[in-house]
Amino acid sequence: MLENAYKYLGLQYAKLQFRMDVDQIQSFSEFMSGSKSALIALPIGYDEANIASNAIRAYRQRLSNLHLTVINSGTRATSLVDFPKCEVIRMIPTDLNRFFLPTRALLQRVAARQFDVAVDLNLDFVLHTAYICKASRAKVRVGLARGASDLFYNVVLNLQPRRTPREVYEAYAHCLAMF
Repeated sequence: MLENAYKYLGLQYAKLQFRMDVDQIQSFSEFMSGSKSALIALPIGYDEANIASNAIRAYRQRLSNLHLTVINSGTRATSLVDFPKCEVIRMIPTDLNRFFLPTRALLQRVAARQFDVAVDLNLDFVLHTAYICKASRAKVRVGLARGASDLFYNVVLNLQPRRTPREVYEAYAHCLAMF
């Protein structure tokens, strides 16, 4: 019961913290192909993370110039780790505080690199991954249209939620590959 209250308070804190961050107008026509470094937040849960990473991996040739930093909450590896330039940040339960926000230690591991693009692959709105994408200071932050996504992402994809997760992730990866 208190979990929802803590999530609400965490969201309010994030709104307060990012209230002055205003995105500058920029061209989104080639935000993936013109990038050098990308942050990818894999979904929570091994099955969804595996499906999502396989969908992204299908566009490996187009992403070969990118340095990928993958945030994974699972202990098992996904298919993205065999990219030529890939770094994995493992997120464990102690990396989240009571309000479901990332701890300072996790944010410091993410801030060790500068990102051009941050992509949140969660199908539902997950506060800590959305917060990480915003805190990464990436010029382009991509997520799905769910919950308070407009606060955290400047590219919001509205994909049909009635499809299977595999179909949604394939459409998501296809949308990313268009840019």
